[in-house]
Amino acid sequence: MNAALWKKAFTDARLQLLLTGLLLCLFAWLYVWLSSLIPLGSLTQILQWLPLPIQGFLRSWLGVELADMASLVGRIGFLYLHVVTVLLSISWAVGRGSSTVSGGISDGTMEFIVTLPVRRVWVIVVPAMVATVGAAILAMSVWLGIWIGLLTVRFEESVSIWLFLPGSVNLFAMTFCLTGVTTLFSSWDRDRWRTIWLAVGFFVVSAIVKLVARMWADGAWLRYFSFLNVFEPQQIILLRDEAWSASVSYNAPL
Repeated sequence: MNAALWKKAFTDARLQLLLTGLLLCLFAWLYVWLSSLIPLGSLTQILQWLPLPIQGFLRSWLGVELADMASLVGRIGFLYLHVVTVLLSISWAVGRGSSTVSGGISDGTMEFIVTLPVRRVWVIVVPAMVATVGAAILAMSVWLGIWIGLLTVRFEESVSIWLFLPGSVNLFAMTFCLTGVTTLFSSWDRDRWRTIWLAVGFFVVSAIVKLVARMWADGAWLRYFSFLNVFEPQQIILLRDEAWSASVSYNAPL
């Protein structure tokens, strides 16, 4: 493999990786701190006071019971489904995947890369490896932020940081999957922005299909048409001792 491929892939990704990883870590710490400001009992009462249709919507949307949702582990586990966490992970997946082919064509670097004395497959493999390692670092940044939060914030009960590691693995698997899908879209076009919009549209449609499959009993079969059906970090975390064995069925398809 040519060192120029590695240098370009790392140079293109390092700033986004640094900023995204830092934001995820800081946001995770902030989320844990904010969670400590809400007493556990009061959150349970608030959820019980909600109208039954809203309780049913939350139960269907998150796939967990209200009691689990209000628990400390469930509250912190929701961090992996938070819009900030998901958006930052999507930005990495779409950004790295779209740069592989159409991004190189758009900025003119692909013409130089294909002249290098390397097999064409490495033009795809090298950015993919950098993107995969980056996705793992970002997922671990969330876990690190939770760890820092648990060390610096006092809660009514103690929680092991290792309970949340399966959630980070599931977040990594989702980011890895979306990066691969975006790379596929990238190979279809010469314009990077069209690739980005196509990948974002794919994610939005998948999210909508997943929600419809959960809310509409007769349409439960639709879940097989959404890759997000196996992105369930909060559910995995709430399994506690059985999380690792159950996470295989979630992460393997991704």
